[in-house]
Amino acid sequence: MENKIALVIGVLMFVLIAITGSGCLSTREPTPTDLTYLTEQYPPFNYEKDGQLQGIAVELLEAITATMGNGITEDAIRLTPWTGGYQTALNQTNTVLFSTARLPERETSFKWVGPIYTGQKVLFARRDREISINHPADLAGYTIGVITDDAAIPQLLALGVTSDQLLADPDPVVIMTKLEQGELDLWCYGEEAGNYIAEEQTGRYGYFKVVYTLQEYKLYYAFNRETPDTVIESFQEALDRVKAREDAGGLSQYERIVARYIPASGLGKYTYLTEEFPPLNYKEGGELKGVAVDLLYAIFMRLNVGLTRADVRFVPWSEAYQAGRGNNTTVVFSMARVPEREELFRWAGPFVKGDIVLFAPRSRNITIATAADLKNYRIGAIANTSSIPLLLALGVAEEQLVLNDSAAVLIAQLERGEFDLWSTGEFSGRYLITKYAAQPDDLERVYTLHTNEYYFAFSRDTSDTLVTAFQQALEDIRLEKDAQGVSEYERILYRYLEVECVAQPLSDEAVMQLVNLTATAIETDVHGTFQEINLGEDPYKNRTHQELYIFVYDTNVTMVAHADNIKLVGVNFCGKTDVTGKPFRDEIVAGALQNGSGWVEYLYINPVETGLYLKKTYYQLVRGSDGQQYVICCGIYKRCS
Repeated sequence: MENKIALVIGVLMFVLIAITGSGCLSTREPTPTDLTYLTEQYPPFNYEKDGQLQGIAVELLEAITATMGNGITEDAIRLTPWTGGYQTALNQTNTVLFSTARLPERETSFKWVGPIYTGQKVLFARRDREISINHPADLAGYTIGVITDDAAIPQLLALGVTSDQLLADPDPVVIMTKLEQGELDLWCYGEEAGNYIAEEQTGRYGYFKVVYTLQEYKLYYAFNRETPDTVIESFQEALDRVKAREDAGGLSQYERIVARYIPASGLGKYTYLTEEFPPLNYKEGGELKGVAVDLLYAIFMRLNVGLTRADVRFVPWSEAYQAGRGNNTTVVFSMARVPEREELFRWAGPFVKGDIVLFAPRSRNITIATAADLKNYRIGAIANTSSIPLLLALGVAEEQLVLNDSAAVLIAQLERGEFDLWSTGEFSGRYLITKYAAQPDDLERVYTLHTNEYYFAFSRDTSDTLVTAFQQALEDIRLEKDAQGVSEYERILYRYLEVECVAQPLSDEAVMQLVNLTATAIETDVHGTFQEINLGEDPYKNRTHQELYIFVYDTNVTMVAHADNIKLVGVNFCGKTDVTGKPFRDEIVAGALQNGSGWVEYLYINPVETGLYLKKTYYQLVRGSDGQQYVICCGIYKRCS
């Protein structure tokens, strides 16, 4: 009996050893929900906003684990300071740290899944600083803001930058503020993160310009070294699938995640469609030209999108319009923003205004006094354009309309008498008549239907981030002045459009009265008055007529107060001109010093009409309460004669 018991015990021990040796009782591999995820505040990749964790790496991690069949949510992720999170991921099993730059000195400290994103460490500068860095030697003499203990510090030192040139702080917002205030020349940071922080603080994506790229870096999920290789492989395979699988719009889930947070990447995935609608968009000698085309290219350059005008497709309007309505990731331009289209697209603009008019042959002697007269005529128009709902709203019947996708065909039909009137934009109509009509001088404008504002129309699926960044870039192109004192927007308009006038509701007397009122205030309290002007307070910026505002120069032609654009305050405009090359600001100050008061004419942007207009400014010399002389100005756009 004892021998039998011993035999059974021996067999059981053998089986136990065999089982243990085969690994059946080994530790279970961790699943995604078993891991601890650590991250820091590093937008747009990982950050907390309004109590919620978000960002590219956060959304991507959720997509990866969902693909693995064991999805996590943001609740499984801990936000922690970088140094503490780094040490935890180094020393504690089942921990993951992101987003982590994969550097040679870190290679063996972790196991890696990625890349999450490939970015650039860059040097930012203020856009009004003419800083050009082409070689490391050009960095000499510039002060550079860096993050404390950042890996870029030894790299900058290796490039010949001295430690005295560096100012370190753990908070990027502190560094960015010092750059904005002129206490630093350059800011060293990740391009995407820097643009995000600048937008958060200033409301402008691309507020600073990139003047130099230090290095490319790749961001990864860094797993503790004890993580089994099979787990790493499972995460990597899931990430690869998230990057590879394309949806109906031709984009992967990964691309859509990135596009929501990084405008340059997102806008680069879009299809851009336009038509023949001069002078906003047209082809000449096989090249795309026009106000909208040049503005789009300027936005591409400003946001580092990586596209050119060659990436824009030139198609019939009906095709562009239907594609914009039906497809994802599409931009159509130039599109009139009318009520019937409001909910069909997302809008960026307006960038210009234009009249929708009716052309007719002079030989027909057609007179349209009121919209009621339209019922007597057949009217041609491009299909799917804003002319159609305008005409229908005015009582024109559908059977009166003759539609075609080609302006050349419509002009030929008009000349042959197949219909009576052609509805189109005035600027484009005149251009197309000159191009296609057999007798261009015989076609004349007989009626104005409506004034349209023209926009870039984004497909409805476009994120707020992309539309906002595009809109901000467009506004900055309108407002920012170059070394000559002219904005890129002004140069583009002057290239293609005639200078306009306005039906001015304001009188010369109203302008002079506002200047006199401001002069009295400056004589009494110069600093308090400047503060109110720069805040755009009434009466220094008229609430009803926003084109009526005060601006003030000192006798050196430096802007010291501006009620409409505070960015101009502190800028010296000596020698700077309007788009025609006229140094009107010098003439204003010289006239004030010589004559005391007077008027100067020039070309300028009308902030209300979105165009280039004839303007005249009334100026007056005054001595402020501080004993200094100032030139107070207020402009008025010239009336149409």
